[in-house]
Parts: sequence; C-alpha cells; structure tokens
Amino acid sequence: MTELEKAATIWLDGFYQLEHLLAAREWTIRLAGKASPELRFAALVHDAERFFPGGPSGTPQDGFDDPDYLFAHSTRSADIVEAWLSTRGDPVAASFARRVRSLILRHEIGGNPEEDILQAADSLAFLSTFDWLIVGWVRDGHYTIAGAREKLDWMLSRIRVPAALTLALPFYVGIVDALEKARDHDLDWSMRRQLAGNRAFLMGLNAR
Repeated sequence: MTELEKAATIWLDGFYQLEHLLAAREWTIRLAGKASPELRFAALVHDAERFFPGGPSGTPQDGFDDPDYLFAHSTRSADIVEAWLSTRGDPVAASFARRVRSLILRHEIGGNPEEDILQAADSLAFLSTFDWLIVGWVRDGHYTIAGAREKLDWMLSRIRVPAALTLALPFYVGIVDALEKARDHDLDWSMRRQLAGNRAFLMGLNAR
C-alpha cells in the first residue's frame, strides 16, 4: 500500500464497510493488473460517505438501482474524499484528485474501461465480503429473501467485465444458498460488524 492508502485506512478505521473497501481495492488490482494509483485509491474509498452521518438513504421500494440515490451517494463520497485529500499535510497532485473524484462518481454506473473495472470490483467486493450483512437483513426482518435476492441480482447483473462475472458467480450462489437458511445462523452479528471495520484485524496488524 502507498502511504496515502494507509492513511485512508486509518481515516476510515471503525467503518463497518472497511473490509468491503479493502476487498474492492484487491479485486481492482486483480482485474486490472497494473491498476493506476488513482483507480486503486478510488476503489479503497469509493463508499466513504457512508461512514459519516447525514448521507442519502434509499428504500427497497425505490429499487436498488434508484438513480437518485446512486447519484447522491456517489457525489457525496466524491465530495468527502476530495475534501479529505485537500486537507492533508502532504499535498496531493490536482490531477490525481480530479481522476479519483471522477472514478468515485462513476463507481455505481461504470463507463470507460477503468470505471467498469471499479464497478465490477465493487460488486465482487460486495458479494465476497457481505454475506453476513445480507443474511442479517433477512434474519432481522429488514428484507424478505426475495428482496435480498433483488440486491444480489442487481450487483451481479451490472458487471460488464467478463472475467469479473465469472469470479462473482460462486459468491452469488453461496449467498443465495445462505439466505434460505438465514434464520438458522447463530453468528454474533454485532461482533462480525465490528471486525468488518477493524483496521488492525483486517490488515493483520494485531499479529505484529
């Protein structure tokens, strides 16, 4: 990781989606090979706004592809990341900040090849790390199994990168299977959520 990336993980320490963000960065590297610094960084912080109160909220009734919510979420994340970059003691090149902002703005909808990779990495990270969250939605009655499946279907169907779709399918099948047994799970959901945002745990720093 670059020093900037490490600083971002410190900034977002405690965010229950940190595991997802770290996974998105890793999937981006895997899909892109020599991913640009801007693309790697955008993957690491693309959902940052959800860590800070006051963000937009969507509802199942609006659909998981509701453009009003997706655009508001992406714009707020881009604004928050841009502000964080601008206040750092070590200056970040303006061209770097502009490209990161552009990528974050497009992470939900894709666009050019880099933006499609970021969108695909986001979906892969969701499917590979949020099994506990999706099962918890059903277990706690926030969503029906059918409603949770709609979210999974959307995260899978929006992937435009063929290699990413192949990688995503086993994770999708695994979560769909887990949903059918959602009420049988006895996982400590509060602890799992804490671990998903624990930087030291996720980066293996506790073992050092």
